[in-house]
Amino acid sequence: HDHDHDEDHVHPAADDGMDDDAKSEAKAVAERRVRLGLLLTEVGRVNNVEVTEDDTRQAVFEEARRYPGQEQQVLEYFQTNKEAMQQLAGPIFEDKTVDFILEMATVTEVQTDVETLYAAPEEAAAPAKKKAAKKSAAKKAAKTADKADKATAKTAAPKKAAAKKTAAKKTAAKKAAKK
Repeated sequence: HDHDHDEDHVHPAADDGMDDDAKSEAKAVAERRVRLGLLLTEVGRVNNVEVTEDDTRQAVFEEARRYPGQEQQVLEYFQTNKEAMQQLAGPIFEDKTVDFILEMATVTEVQTDVETLYAAPEEAAAPAKKKAAKKSAAKKAAKTADKADKATAKTAAPKKAAAKKTAAKKTAAKKAAKK
């Protein structure tokens, strides 16, 4: 190209048609997602979380199963498109990092009342600050993000509440991490 593409036509902004509150909320969500992604990346890197070829291969097969009758085309697409394979590796890395954090977490059952359970995350986190000194570096990083990021607080908050179903907590934490 020997000309400026943007001068050829107008590109509407992604936030056109959104009121100021919606723009502000979208910006806050985007910032939380970026911080959470950076936090997960750093925790995974520091703790040597890796996506193996088997992890990626399994994800490709799962993706292929989503398209009945077209499995072979999907498999060929991923085999020939390294960029698509890398896009699969990102969520796998995040899931493995969240699993690592959950494995490192010490879950204790706590009797609580409804008001305490639904209190603001900052209020509920106050007693847990003393315990943070005993946790690993990964947990300290997660706790720091807990204070700075409500999305991470949603992941950490269920750990403080009375938890009887660890599988349900793990699923909830993964969903919060993906948001």
